[in-house]
Amino acid sequence: MMLDRYGHLSRQVFCGRLLQTRCSKGTSALAARPRRPCHILYARLEVGWGGEDAKYALAVPLRFWQNLINVNAQRDNLQIPYGISDFKRIRNEGYYYVDKTGFIPELERAGSFLFFVRPRRFGKSLMASMLRCYYDVAEKDNFEKLFGGLEIATNPTANRNRYLVLYMDFSEVNRGAGLSLQERFDSYVGSSLTVFLSQYGDLYGADALAEIKKSEAPAMQFNLAVKFAKAKGLHLYLMLDEYDNFTNAMLRAEGNDSYRDITHGQGFYREWFKAFKTAFDRIYMTGVSPVTMDDLTSGFNIAANITQHPAFNSMLGFSEEECLRLYADFHGVGAYTEGEPAEWVAAIKPWYDGYCFASRKRGKESVFNSDMALFFLKSLVQTGEAPESWVDVNIRTDYAKLKVIADIQRRIDPAHAQDALPVTERIASDGEIQFELKESFPADSIPRPENFKSLFYYYGILSMKERREGLDWFRVPNVCVKQQVFDYLREHFDRANYPDWSEWSALASAFAYRGDWEPFLRRLAEDFAATNPVRGGIQGEHRIQGYMQAEFGHLNFYLMEPEMELSRGFCDFCLFPERHRFDDVKHSYLVELKYDKADVPRERLDAQYREAVEQLARYRADRTVPSLARGTTLHQLVFQFKGAELFRCEQIAEEPM
Repeated sequence: MMLDRYGHLSRQVFCGRLLQTRCSKGTSALAARPRRPCHILYARLEVGWGGEDAKYALAVPLRFWQNLINVNAQRDNLQIPYGISDFKRIRNEGYYYVDKTGFIPELERAGSFLFFVRPRRFGKSLMASMLRCYYDVAEKDNFEKLFGGLEIATNPTANRNRYLVLYMDFSEVNRGAGLSLQERFDSYVGSSLTVFLSQYGDLYGADALAEIKKSEAPAMQFNLAVKFAKAKGLHLYLMLDEYDNFTNAMLRAEGNDSYRDITHGQGFYREWFKAFKTAFDRIYMTGVSPVTMDDLTSGFNIAANITQHPAFNSMLGFSEEECLRLYADFHGVGAYTEGEPAEWVAAIKPWYDGYCFASRKRGKESVFNSDMALFFLKSLVQTGEAPESWVDVNIRTDYAKLKVIADIQRRIDPAHAQDALPVTERIASDGEIQFELKESFPADSIPRPENFKSLFYYYGILSMKERREGLDWFRVPNVCVKQQVFDYLREHFDRANYPDWSEWSALASAFAYRGDWEPFLRRLAEDFAATNPVRGGIQGEHRIQGYMQAEFGHLNFYLMEPEMELSRGFCDFCLFPERHRFDDVKHSYLVELKYDKADVPRERLDAQYREAVEQLARYRADRTVPSLARGTTLHQLVFQFKGAELFRCEQIAEEPM
């Protein structure tokens, strides 16, 4: 019998479909049909073996089948939880929930004081909300309603519904008119305590509650609330979401001096964390980067950083299996009736997948950005089609992540205000970058190269790729993030004149649909010649490569693959149609980019050209090219530069595929 990671009977159930679970004896334990739509269920328990396995098979709880029937009956009313981070609302109002409760026992084993960071829009707040409901003593009577049918329900831990939970979300702290930051912060903590005391007043008792409320100062109320809780044997849990939100905003807007005032010495933020570490039995804290935590270390030095622990690599985001289940469960709901779920997941994989947060999971396990997977599914259910733009506007504005990094750098070290550009150019040019990831570092050391590059990882611009010859390499995880990188580069190249992008778009359309390749490439060359190198930025071929990456990356007609491996070589730019959005594109391209210094002799440039011709012929011979370019005319182009000036722009071959 297949058991899950906690030794329980595997119950792979999702919205009326039962995955066939292969038992250790080779028989199918559970089955459901028809596959789609799934309104008629049957179950089969095959217990031809003996011993303990038979006991487990027959011990499937009745509520398991009840939950299965209930979920199937409600299938047509399923709602997509896009943008919703309230676990109670998801469970009470019929929203779909990708079950992450199986991580609860592992979190408890990891320690009592946990620190966990992930990029924005990865489900941090929903996870915190779920944990809050699980541990909250006030939700004890709602456990079956909230967690029935989920993985944790079959064998909850001893800490279930044991704690008084103080939940705070520091993204809600803001400056406010006429208030100092400390006043605004104290006001938020005070309002959180008011909610806390209102929720658990009966457990404190009237006398203790009256004593606590005598003081108007949040710090004094907090101390008294902790004192009375311990005296009464009550257990306290702190859920702190977005712990670094307002400090990062301060660092970006005001610089390091103001930031140090609150995180060092007797700074009020530091003092609060000193109070936290002695007050609570358990703490779960989330954020985007470890910078603020490092600055608070001596004030709060008890938390275990589980950010890169392999057990939690897929705790947030969706695994590919979870995505397949999600898209299968919604097939037939609303307008989503066409296309196989597996085909849709394969289509979005290059766009939203590719994140790896644990070195031991490199090459083994990656996760999808959950917000983007839900955004795409929402369009399928509402319209029956993929969204026009596969990058959600809320994510698209997140190319500001790069601007945030640059602004923090500028505030801390104005002399290196442009350092984000060379790193971004390198990422765009090579698609990967090598550095030693720092698990923590203080704000005033952000300008150090390894720390600065590490921020790209924590903000989700880079993901773990591989260890090569003893060094750690990172890459841009997917097309969605690549577009953010390209947007940033496009906006920040130092240009003599700002380009007319509508004219650029018209040339790009003619490039894709009419095969007018030369006007478009010459336009790119002219625009590049009008840019100025960034101080400290990459130069020569890498600079041209990065620029062209940004430009080709904005050709929405193509899934542009730089340095694609073909016939044991690497083609500079492979432009094959993005068929899910533009199935009528008529032209595909293999482009080989060549560069040399402005003062090299003609013979050397000609030798480069001959090399490019040979390379293109070899790439064309790769057996994957005909299928990638099917239905289009394939062009082989040489794009050659002498210094910053275009030297040669020629077509080597053209053929229908």
